[in-house]
Amino acid sequence: MKKKTRLFAILMFTAITMNAQTVHMSTSYKQTCYWNENTKKFDQCGDNSEYASMFVLNSDESIFTHTTNDMKSSYYVTKKQYDSDYDEYEYDVTSDVGNKYTFFVDLKNNLVKIMSFKESSPSDSYLILFTLKSHWSD
Repeated sequence: MKKKTRLFAILMFTAITMNAQTVHMSTSYKQTCYWNENTKKFDQCGDNSEYASMFVLNSDESIFTHTTNDMKSSYYVTKKQYDSDYDEYEYDVTSDVGNKYTFFVDLKNNLVKIMSFKESSPSDSYLILFTLKSHWSD
């Protein structure tokens, strides 16, 4: 059964990328978690507060745009893959000011996660969880 599920996920990923469409993801909440050196997890989390913003992934999956009330940022995709263990898409990105992140898009659970992990200083690493209000393609 697990082979069938994995095969289905691979086929879906292929179908999505072959029939590429712009994906829009509006957010409703945001929570920031910090790396805990003792537990080796992102478990030092703040409040899950209301937060309205919009992520847009262009049709060839090469650029994310994130728009908030205050600013608009672009993130250029350098690597993308589907993680069947977590049923989510992973994108290594570089921001328009040169910062590197990993974006995790989990439409099944209505989440976009942005991770900044700093090998040289793990205690400065963080994970931002955005709860999606809605998502659609065109």
